[in-house]
Amino acid sequence: MTTRPVNLHLPMKQPGDVIPHLGKGARHWKAGYSAHALATHWWRHNALPPDVRAVLDTAVPFRGAELVDAFFERDTRLGDDGRCSQTDLLAVLGLAGGGLAVMGVEAKVAEPFGPLIGDELAGEPSARKRERITRLARMIGLDPDGGHMDDLRYQLLHRTAAALFEAERYRANLAIMLVETFSADDAHWSDFARFARAIGAKPEKGRLCEAAIPGGTRLWLGWCNSAGAV
Repeated sequence: MTTRPVNLHLPMKQPGDVIPHLGKGARHWKAGYSAHALATHWWRHNALPPDVRAVLDTAVPFRGAELVDAFFERDTRLGDDGRCSQTDLLAVLGLAGGGLAVMGVEAKVAEPFGPLIGDELAGEPSARKRERITRLARMIGLDPDGGHMDDLRYQLLHRTAAALFEAERYRANLAIMLVETFSADDAHWSDFARFARAIGAKPEKGRLCEAAIPGGTRLWLGWCNSAGAV
């Protein structure tokens, strides 16, 4: 089913206001799970949490950045009429040197990053799915015909693309896709690192790394461990 992003928003009064927007509503709202952890953590600070800020400060363009606005469960169209990518938190950042940047935050505890791209394309996928994956791959510098995407996670592909689409919408030329994990042992780090390397980045826990992608928007990937913060 096609979803349409909403451009009009109401202010939150408490972290639980996120519940109606979760994929499975209240069933996704449990202490110890990513949606609850993310909303509680960011609500407590009503600004960039210190652990997130520390990661942003590792890249010169984002040092001293401030949170302008943030949107939980942000639906982003991916350049077609298919299903939106639902980013856990979309943050609009005001940069110390002026201008804006956009950061998509993917929250995790123990959850994986969804199916492999190879599994999504196995069998006889619809023409729409194949076209979307091909287009998003090229958007971030992957070769869809080279056979090198099969072991990459599809969720990382469309969340990264969503950050770029949102940056374009906000007329920003800097974008970040940040994984904020609440796992003490950095569960699924290897999947993130494999994806980052595939698009020319050099991943390191607790730091931003710039990817080598085509187009006019610069992209960073980051891994922030917020275990123990909530």
